[in-house]
Amino acid sequence: MSWVQLSGGPRGQAREAGSGPPGPPAEAVLGQALAWLARSVGFDAARALAYDPGVLIPVSFAASQPLEWEHTLAACRNEQAEADVHKFGDLARSRLHVAVMTAESAEARQSPRWQNLILPDGFRHELRAVAVDDHGHCWGSITAFRDGRRPFTDKDLRVVDRQLGQFASRLSRAMVAGAAPPPPDQAASLWLSGTGELLFATPTGRGWLDCLRTSEMPGRAETVLAGLAVRVAASAARPGRADLPGPVILRVRGGQGQWIALHGETITGPDGRAQGISVVIGPARPGTVLPILAAAYGLTGREQEVIRCVFAGYSTKEISARLRISTYTVQDHLKSIFGKVGVASRGELTHHLALQFT
Repeated sequence: MSWVQLSGGPRGQAREAGSGPPGPPAEAVLGQALAWLARSVGFDAARALAYDPGVLIPVSFAASQPLEWEHTLAACRNEQAEADVHKFGDLARSRLHVAVMTAESAEARQSPRWQNLILPDGFRHELRAVAVDDHGHCWGSITAFRDGRRPFTDKDLRVVDRQLGQFASRLSRAMVAGAAPPPPDQAASLWLSGTGELLFATPTGRGWLDCLRTSEMPGRAETVLAGLAVRVAASAARPGRADLPGPVILRVRGGQGQWIALHGETITGPDGRAQGISVVIGPARPGTVLPILAAAYGLTGREQEVIRCVFAGYSTKEISARLRISTYTVQDHLKSIFGKVGVASRGELTHHLALQFT
């Protein structure tokens, strides 16, 4: 399937690739998902997001219409910090990963998302869904809107639901696909307002933000910072919540494919009051990247331990002793890892990991 970009065309219609350079692999999958949605279901506006599955903060996006900064920030705040119905995190944990709503429903009348974001844009119907893999990791979401002419139906819901597993599989692999070129070695600091606006940055920090931007997603850095800031603020406001741990660590690939980590925490003054948000941005280390690779390939916790040992250069006997399992069990784990990752030997596995970790 060819890469699709959804900007600049009529509403609900996709513009095929060829008019510009391709974006990151994840954005290509998002564009393809919206193109499929336009053909199979139809909409007046739609958007698709890719997430770091560990924190459900958007790291890539595609949309049928330009995304305005204020709207994006409000959507991030609603998803991370407000009580609402059919939030993406809730859909990811529910049995059915897709929902439809209309403006006339009681839920919509009580929904901050509907009252503050959807109705002011002139839409009367919403379909939203999340891409969750077989292991429960949420990799992305799609949202479609229609005006008052035609509501989304149960048939539309079923059509989308049948494709969500494939969407999750393609998106997860796309997010870890390809070699990761070595980024600059030095991390840097950013200081954000409570709403995610950049207040101060070192030159190195601005360079890292430039690494996040692409020609297809010029506002990507600002969107990522907004999502991170809202999540940090939500974590600080509700300490102890297992689903809102602090500090917040976000993993994202830059425009050239390099892995970047953002570490966000609340800044407090002598009186303990929040003064803003501190973000350390820099190269993502192997221990930070491995969990998202493991999620994409469906690796178990024990398989991750074996991979760490392989990458450290341990022999089968040494892995056996270190993990207190038999050498036969080590070999069984390696065979399973090779099949999931698509390699045939330790050498290929190490090379594949090295391309991601450098």
